[in-house]
Amino acid sequence: MDSQVATAFDAISHRYDEAMSAAVNPVVALVRERVYRSIERHCAAGSRLLEIGCGTGDDAVALAGRGYRIVASDVSAGMVERTRAKVAASRCADAVQIVGKGVGALAAEWPSLGLAVDGVFSNLAPLNCELSLEPLRRLLEQALPVGGCLVAVVLPRICPLEIAIFIARGQPGAALRRFRRDPVADVDGARFPMRYYGAGDFDRALGPAFLRVETRSLGLVLPPLGFGAALGRVPRVTRALALVEDGLSRLPALRRMGDHVLLAYQRRW
Repeated sequence: MDSQVATAFDAISHRYDEAMSAAVNPVVALVRERVYRSIERHCAAGSRLLEIGCGTGDDAVALAGRGYRIVASDVSAGMVERTRAKVAASRCADAVQIVGKGVGALAAEWPSLGLAVDGVFSNLAPLNCELSLEPLRRLLEQALPVGGCLVAVVLPRICPLEIAIFIARGQPGAALRRFRRDPVADVDGARFPMRYYGAGDFDRALGPAFLRVETRSLGLVLPPLGFGAALGRVPRVTRALALVEDGLSRLPALRRMGDHVLLAYQRRW
């Protein structure tokens, strides 16, 4: 499975930022800022954080710039290469260490890696590429100290705005894709099995040793990330939508749905 994911993201690594960087997609910028605020709430300044699925390194560089030390990991060699270049060009290269491994390999090899971290985070859904959360649990049990936090941003099953957009376009299959029994990711034509995860899935997988301390929607009123670039032409609308979303995204009836959800956990014992 890791090889399929790696191959898919290797192929797009050189142009990933064309669609997913904050510079070209204002929704990505808004989502990243809200994730960083959550990390700052749950992980003390100066903490060393393990990043699962670092992509091209935007989060590693941004959080290093905010005073964190980052161990950035990714299963894709192409993404790791882009991260290395981005980190090298930044002013915080000494604060970022890069490891070319996925969750399963990290869990299997953690004792031999000689790494120690205070927290773990994963942004913009790399954990949805895992067919089980069991490797994540094993990794957290080894890597995360008591009191340490996990901040995970994942794709849930229900995204009302995505459903509405695709229904309006006359694409019912796309509208209901998150409800398929065996969902498949399509990364520029490369297909591999994936999973949609929500708070309940993480609660069951991580068990009582991990207490969920934050749940919020990311992409409830704001459009899904794939549609976000168009909002660059209407910044006032973007800001208004963000304000509305911030007012609704933590409501119990809504916080578990959206394009993404943010889940934060603290290790209790």
